[in-house]
Amino acid sequence: MRRVALAVAGAALLAGCGGSKHADVPTNALLTGVHVDSMSVTFEFKSAPRDVKVAYQPKSRIVESGSGAPVPLKGKAYVVVHFVPAATADIQGEKVILTYTGPRRLSGPGPVLETAKTSDFEADLAWAIGLERRLPFRVAQHGTTVTVSFG
Repeated sequence: MRRVALAVAGAALLAGCGGSKHADVPTNALLTGVHVDSMSVTFEFKSAPRDVKVAYQPKSRIVESGSGAPVPLKGKAYVVVHFVPAATADIQGEKVILTYTGPRRLSGPGPVLETAKTSDFEADLAWAIGLERRLPFRVAQHGTTVTVSFG
């Protein structure tokens, strides 16, 4: 009985070795595009992000990750969107391949006034959205696209 238990434990250990069937799928969702219009912000990725967290934050909490430096943002209400795990570059050994080469800050015509990247560190990618006023929001994820709409 003991030999059977050891054999099962050994097989279970070895089953996790030998690589993944999904080796070509990146660990992080890699951002490729950001689009802003009057009522929404759309984020496009190479692969779907696992977690998307969206919440209103006070202006005092709109800061860069790591440094804590304030990120000035137009508006009177602020939403922060976190994608985890996600990034704007694919790191392959010592090689860094940017997947998002667009601006860190985008303007909108209102009520979405401005969007700015606030974090791209340790698989936490965050963008802050400045609004004319506090509005209800909805998050929709369709495949590799995430849209935060307001109103």
